[in-house]
Amino acid sequence: MNKKNWLFVVVACVFSLTAFNSCKKDKDDNTTDNGPTEWVKASAFDGDPRSSAASFQIGDVGYLATGILTTNERTKDAWTFKNNLWSRIKEFGGEARNGAVGFSIDGKGYMGTGFNGTDVLNDFWQYDPATNEWTKIADFPGEARYGAVAFTLDGIGYVGTGATKTQKTLKDFYKYDPKTNTWTSIESPLKNKRVNAFAFVVNGKAYVGGGMDNNQFPEDFYSFDGKTWNENVAPLKDASNTYDLTRQSASTFVIGNFGYVVGGKKGSVLGNVWKYDVAANKWESKHQALPQNAREGAVSFSIGGKGYLTTGMNSATKFDDTWVFTQVR
Repeated sequence: MNKKNWLFVVVACVFSLTAFNSCKKDKDDNTTDNGPTEWVKASAFDGDPRSSAASFQIGDVGYLATGILTTNERTKDAWTFKNNLWSRIKEFGGEARNGAVGFSIDGKGYMGTGFNGTDVLNDFWQYDPATNEWTKIADFPGEARYGAVAFTLDGIGYVGTGATKTQKTLKDFYKYDPKTNTWTSIESPLKNKRVNAFAFVVNGKAYVGGGMDNNQFPEDFYSFDGKTWNENVAPLKDASNTYDLTRQSASTFVIGNFGYVVGGKKGSVLGNVWKYDVAANKWESKHQALPQNAREGAVSFSIGGKGYLTTGMNSATKFDDTWVFTQVR
């Protein structure tokens, strides 16, 4: 082969290798989300930017109260979110606080626990939207706490996990019966204690997971039907390490038969979205992340087949923007 032909072969090989590497690099680096938009802005929260507020939902109306402001002051103002509009209601009846929890039963809201800046609290209050009044009910009987989880099943409210003033994390649960205004301790087989966990309810069954304990992020995930706890659900991190949604201070909402976990914190503050498919018992991460302001400690609602997310924080920045999520993937 003459010199000219050898040169042609070398150039051709270099071109082919370069093209292959270029294609491989493009494939490996293609992390841009080019799917359809799922998050759009809704009406911004009319109150002060804040994080760690408490919330509950009555029908298609979301309720938000308390929280910690940019000034690190706790607040006790309360708001409703209805038809994409915010309205102020009578302020929360207890002390200003952050890290409280809320749930609703039979057209009334319930809110309690939390941290007032000095002490951890165990008081609980009922809100009646018909009278716009807060009424103190029986105190939560467990150790005073903040960063707990709460949910409702069959007309009974449940509150559990969290942390005490001494940073002891907890894994106990209690149920509240509004008909008798009484709390009762229930069995809790959770392997890990945890603070700032998350919970959601799909088809009459609660799902609980996440949070932090001993500077670690628990991977166990549970369902609870009001009688029996079941750990035989998809963990938040699989054995082969192909996915990991362990985190604390995440927000949740429910669309149809799916539970969604949004944001939170694990090392850095997150903005991604994970979906739990109840029927298939698996986690998916194919949805658009929050377009702006990854956050922890936000409030969320499930209204009209869509998810709503508002307030929260990232480092020292507190937010008052509101986003609506429509599942299109």
